[in-house]
Amino acid sequence: MKQAARQLEKYRKARLGAEKGAISIGQAPLRVCLVFPSAYTVGMSNLAVHTFYSALNERTDCVCERSFCEDPLTGYSLESGSRLDTFHIVAFTISFELDFPNVLRALKRGGIPIHGADRDESHPLVIAGGPCIFSNPEPLADFLDACVIGEGEEVIHEIIDTFARARERNLKRETLLMELSETPGVYVPSLFEPVYSADGYLAGVEGAKKDSLPITARVVADLDEHPCRSALVTSETEFSGMFLIELGRGCRRGCRFCSACHTYLRRVRSLESIEKQIQEGKALSDRIGLVTSDLADYPYCSELIDLLLNNKLGFSVSSVRADAITDDLLAGMSAAGQRTLTLAPEVASDKLARIAGKKITPETLLGVVGPALEHGIINFRLYFMIGLPGEDDADVEAIIDLAKRTHATMRAAAGSLKKIGRLTISVNPFVPKPFTPLESVAFAAHKTLTRRLGLLREGLARVGNTRLIAESPRIARLQCAFARGDRRAAGLAEMLADGRTAAQVMRSFGEEIERYTGEQPEGGAMRPWNTIEPPSAGRKDSRKESLD
Repeated sequence: MKQAARQLEKYRKARLGAEKGAISIGQAPLRVCLVFPSAYTVGMSNLAVHTFYSALNERTDCVCERSFCEDPLTGYSLESGSRLDTFHIVAFTISFELDFPNVLRALKRGGIPIHGADRDESHPLVIAGGPCIFSNPEPLADFLDACVIGEGEEVIHEIIDTFARARERNLKRETLLMELSETPGVYVPSLFEPVYSADGYLAGVEGAKKDSLPITARVVADLDEHPCRSALVTSETEFSGMFLIELGRGCRRGCRFCSACHTYLRRVRSLESIEKQIQEGKALSDRIGLVTSDLADYPYCSELIDLLLNNKLGFSVSSVRADAITDDLLAGMSAAGQRTLTLAPEVASDKLARIAGKKITPETLLGVVGPALEHGIINFRLYFMIGLPGEDDADVEAIIDLAKRTHATMRAAAGSLKKIGRLTISVNPFVPKPFTPLESVAFAAHKTLTRRLGLLREGLARVGNTRLIAESPRIARLQCAFARGDRRAAGLAEMLADGRTAAQVMRSFGEEIERYTGEQPEGGAMRPWNTIEPPSAGRKDSRKESLD
């Protein structure tokens, strides 16, 4: 025990010592621990962690600490080393389905019963939000007391206020949960009971509050009122030493596989708001990370780049589409020191482009590579998917051909540049997600995905300076099971949390996994995610008009 305590203390000092601009944690009646169920370097690259950490610590009635899921920190807070069960509220922000088992590991190590039904007034309130909860909370429903559906900047304060009033009135846990369920955008799973049909699919939901379903997602009315940027800066993240700023949310492109296109309303922040955040960030870093679905879609893109360059700030871009890249944008990226351009064509054939809803052709992408090289951007990273419905070997060969053509363009420019950059091809199996037009299609067969990855490896092996990164089909299949699972998927998360491998879980839950990953039935069956509802697709924001 003493050795474990020493290791935790050493870990905490190292992480905290590397942070710049850290928030001072004081004393308050309520203690909240914000948990990101993955490694520190991943979590501190996530703006939700920064946003809620900062917002909650601005309150006078509560303090917020952080926790991440890596040893020796799992189950303990970073700021004080306190175990999770000593907090009043434990709040998870969950961005990736494969982190579900880490939620359970954190609760176990933190001394909290993993099942909500086993908790009483002595235990913290366990809540969760984030893209995975917004998409389908059911696989984690048995483990959570309450779920935040949609954007959480406003609702998190309402939850804190409700909890504080409940403490003052000494309310029982059941009464607290009932009161929380009255908060718009809050889903309390224990108030609802799923009903399954004879063939094993979800047939409906029972419970005293079943008429309140679906829970409509919360939407922040004005993004400018809720800055979303780094609360502090550290070198120990995926964006080392960079100050991150969110430019907007959602995407107007409507790709048929993309959850963000169909669950978030498209809105952007004003240039004045971004400029204020940039000025704040200058005190912590000379590099700014611009977080957006597509920088070129930001209506004030040119003015923003000029602002950054005039302030002598380097910048990096989370995403930009090939069909919207301009010479001015490339010049700005080059002047800021960016030497890698990341693009996501996703597919390389016209047939799959129509199925996926992608409008970027190989010619469009190749038309960007040459100008980027002229600006000294010499490295390229291209994202693709395999396993889309209707795919055949010719579509995979098209990826190889596009990679070869990209590399040929890079090689042709190598003479004048005196160097050749690296081409990275990143390939992931397609995972159908809730609320997208492709939500019901089957996940591709393991043999098919394995064979097509083999085709890619063979075809790219002789392309110089090219690296292939591919996600495991087995892991992607597990992700699909979590993405479309109902409450019975909790068993998968529990086995993984106990240390079982993905292969062992799949053998034990073969029938259930096949139900979640196979083609989803139409008609009588209820989708597990139908307990919630994204914002109306018809709703528009005043700034959205400028993007269309």
